[in-house]
Amino acid sequence: MGLLNNILENVELKKLTTFRIGGTARYFYKPDTFEDLVAAKKFAAEKNLPYFVIGCGSNILASDEGYDGLIIKLGKGFSDFKFENDTLVAKAGAPLTLLARKSATLGLAGIHLLAGIPATLGGALYMNAGAYDQETGQHIVSIKVLEEDGSIKDYSFEECQFGYRKSVFQNTKKIILEATFKLTPANADELVEAQKKVMESRKTKQPLDLPNAGSMFKRPVGGYAGTLIDEAGLKGTSVGGAQVSTKHAGFIVNTGNATAKDVYDLTELVIQRVYENSGHKFKLEREVVMLGKIAP
Repeated sequence: MGLLNNILENVELKKLTTFRIGGTARYFYKPDTFEDLVAAKKFAAEKNLPYFVIGCGSNILASDEGYDGLIIKLGKGFSDFKFENDTLVAKAGAPLTLLARKSATLGLAGIHLLAGIPATLGGALYMNAGAYDQETGQHIVSIKVLEEDGSIKDYSFEECQFGYRKSVFQNTKKIILEATFKLTPANADELVEAQKKVMESRKTKQPLDLPNAGSMFKRPVGGYAGTLIDEAGLKGTSVGGAQVSTKHAGFIVNTGNATAKDVYDLTELVIQRVYENSGHKFKLEREVVMLGKIAP
């Protein structure tokens, strides 16, 4: 089948995001090969439409009005990975948790505590997702990227410009294709045990029973978002169907019928209240990526 036959129209974003929020995307396409991906970019260019690449759909707040463009979700052809000695080479569509679990059982430290983050490798590198003092970009040797002009470039660790929830790939149309990691040999049993504790901690402390996007706010210097929100008395506070989680105040959950506007308005309230309650010391920043028009 040709590319055009595989492109879907008017796909609900709420079915593509972990928040279960959002209107419809004008087009949706799941490429399985590099050639398909290039063709998808060409399709968007010919129609003069923007495109956005998603992984597992976490860390995204999609507009109620939808997305007037092409959503690209990398298919199975982008999920291969290979461990060789202390090196991991993985394609962008590989599930982060799978890579983390496999690395632990092989006795390779560096990404083992990232298990449980609902992300593909590409999305995790884009955000430099992290947990428990590990970040996805920490042990990168290089990343293969499809540039906006259609060329392919290998980015060194330095060129990736990783920071806290930051990378050079944000706010660009560069598409991460593959990454090479250099991991550290360690005791496999100890890594698996540490990973197990992290997974148990996630289940205990995070609201995994309700749709959410993950941590809603970045960790401010000198504090913790969840603690500051809790201290401001905001646990359980709701706007429409969006609620500050009663389990972990750093999360906003969809109690069933939340809109993007509900979430946005609630985050505005949280930012303002925390700022006031902390004596104007802490002004929280959203961590989630806004897809489409949401802000007033």
